[in-house]
Amino acid sequence: MAFFSPAEQGFQPKRKFRFVVDFGNFQSETTYMVTKTAKPSFELSGPTEHRVLNHLFKFPGIVKWSDIDMTLIDAIDPNVGSKFYNALRNMGYVSPSTLDNLHSGITKVSAQASLGQIKIIQLDAGSVATGGFTDIDAPGAAVASGVRMYEEWILKNAYLKSVKFGDLDYGSEDIATVDIGIVYDYAEFVDYGPEGSPYVISA
Repeated sequence: MAFFSPAEQGFQPKRKFRFVVDFGNFQSETTYMVTKTAKPSFELSGPTEHRVLNHLFKFPGIVKWSDIDMTLIDAIDPNVGSKFYNALRNMGYVSPSTLDNLHSGITKVSAQASLGQIKIIQLDAGSVATGGFTDIDAPGAAVASGVRMYEEWILKNAYLKSVKFGDLDYGSEDIATVDIGIVYDYAEFVDYGPEGSPYVISA
């Protein structure tokens, strides 16, 4: 076995806090309100067992992708709570205030269209342009280069499963948050390799 210094070999682990979540139908400001999210996970159902005489054979079942929970800061602008309440209305929900409103409902098509395509992206920290800092009074002497993304999870046919608009407490100075649950049919993984790919902020 060869022993080496990770730093000398350019070893760089992925960090939990370097990520963004892109909601296809929300403004980019909402991306930076996400403080915590799970990454996609799956499990196989079963196994299904098949007996032959005194032998037992096991076969895998279907793949089921697990729901994802996220936590966002409930800012004044963007008003995150308002965005997800409006997302519910865009899914087809109408308050049952009249007889006609009782006929309205939510379909999978409208639910998916409400959020748009969701992506969970892991990033690096960028780098400093060659040349370094030459003068402490010249902050522009060294300019950070673009941040790059190394992996991307794309949630297919995703829609809201739950929204918790948080709680209020006179005895707490914590930041208000909104917790959401997301359902999706399956996820696609994109590996951008050791060089990564430029991360472009969506509009």
